[in-house]
Amino acid sequence: MQTLLDSEIPLDGNDTVCHDMYMPVISVPIQPETKILLDALSILMQMPTGRVIETLASAYLQALPAPEAKAISALKEVALTRIDAEINPAASGSNEFVTTYKFSRLCFKRDVIEALGPTDTFRVETPVGTFQMTKADFYRVFPNVVQSRSYLSDGIYHYRKLPGRAEEFRVV
Repeated sequence: MQTLLDSEIPLDGNDTVCHDMYMPVISVPIQPETKILLDALSILMQMPTGRVIETLASAYLQALPAPEAKAISALKEVALTRIDAEINPAASGSNEFVTTYKFSRLCFKRDVIEALGPTDTFRVETPVGTFQMTKADFYRVFPNVVQSRSYLSDGIYHYRKLPGRAEEFRVV
């Protein structure tokens, strides 16, 4: 039986594909029922299918026992660091940034960050300082934020008190 995915997700007339060189594309065969469930969840959650898969994978990771979750998170960090180095070795320490936003505290906005490539830099301006990092840095240094319910569900995570690990990203 042929699956719905041979090399790419089949698209109807309204869908478009963005082939971003920074964003890996997963091409795996899945059962028709799985494709239908993903489409239904995408509509229900009002998110693209890729974001639904990210949300499900993050929720699964949170449900794992701590040692297993820690091991997978460590592998993810290593992979993101390698991707970052392969895509743009000169990006580290760059003063250029793709996007910036202001907030009353150090705040991470999912829709802004997730739209970036691993080496794209974002900047958060707060009353206590300006912080700049790449998406890969964010995933590496703030894995708790990426896995938090607030970030996953509400699309925003902010700190009441500035965490010490943010200091390495202070630019002003």
